[in-house]
Amino acid sequence: MHAPDPFTATQRYYWRIALELKLRKSNSDAFQDFFSTVMGQLHGDDFVRVRPYGSLGDKGCDGYLRSSGQLFQCYGALAGELKQVATLTTKMTDDFSKALKKLAAIMKEWHMVHNIADGLPVEAITMLDELKTSNASLTFGFIGIEGFSDRVFRLKPYQVEALLGPAATDADTTDLDLAALRDLIQHLRHEADSIDFNAQDLRPVPPDKLYYNNLPNYWKHLVSGGWKNAHLIGTYFDRHPDPLTGERIAKLFRDRYGYLKAQHLSPADIMVALYELVTGIGNVPPQKQVAAQSLLAFLFENCDIFERDPSKGTS
Repeated sequence: MHAPDPFTATQRYYWRIALELKLRKSNSDAFQDFFSTVMGQLHGDDFVRVRPYGSLGDKGCDGYLRSSGQLFQCYGALAGELKQVATLTTKMTDDFSKALKKLAAIMKEWHMVHNIADGLPVEAITMLDELKTSNASLTFGFIGIEGFSDRVFRLKPYQVEALLGPAATDADTTDLDLAALRDLIQHLRHEADSIDFNAQDLRPVPPDKLYYNNLPNYWKHLVSGGWKNAHLIGTYFDRHPDPLTGERIAKLFRDRYGYLKAQHLSPADIMVALYELVTGIGNVPPQKQVAAQSLLAFLFENCDIFERDPSKGTS
């Protein structure tokens, strides 16, 4: 019989989004430090945190799990974006060579840990296969955002909260905090004032739009969970002293979506960027999470961010 899940569905999707934001903002040493903190909390003293000491270096090891002989090497890309494929593949070969030369006696597995959000290049996969072919006695692997998420959600809720900040509860989502919403709208109005504006009517969006855009399940949950408060967002805009506030913010999101799509980002990465546009950077308190969720749901449903299924028409 399985133990009960210590996390609610609401906590899981809020913390999953917070984790993606954290990983996008962590590169280089910060990424290694965050990975080591997660592994230390998950495995206790079985995990050995490693850092270089002067000219001695780290010998191609950013962390070590003693019970399994797993050696980890971290690659944290700025904003989760890989600029040069050769940067990653060269790091893989150089770091593995150091580890094989200096740590062969304790190494049974070698894993490259990364925060690359859009998927690895095939060159990295073939490089790992070449390393495995040349070193058949060792196990090799990648640990990306999904592997990171799996390890984070094996922690206790209080540990996850310490890492990622508080998550809104089911009770929080039933009570939209108008003060938090007002602060978000004020923040977005400043952003919207910097772009050219032509009034356009908000267009109703078919309900299957959420699925047509192939968003990950946690984003589907976040947006669909916000629909119960979306009508309150519409009412807020209708009663705002500036009657064009809703249109200005919709225009801001249409423009930002168009820019992000032109960068060939995945739907999940676009959603992360739009969420961060609403909330700003840093830990987001529960009241602000709920307000941001409701606002994104309203905008997703009522303006041209993300794509419509062309087979369904435009009405």
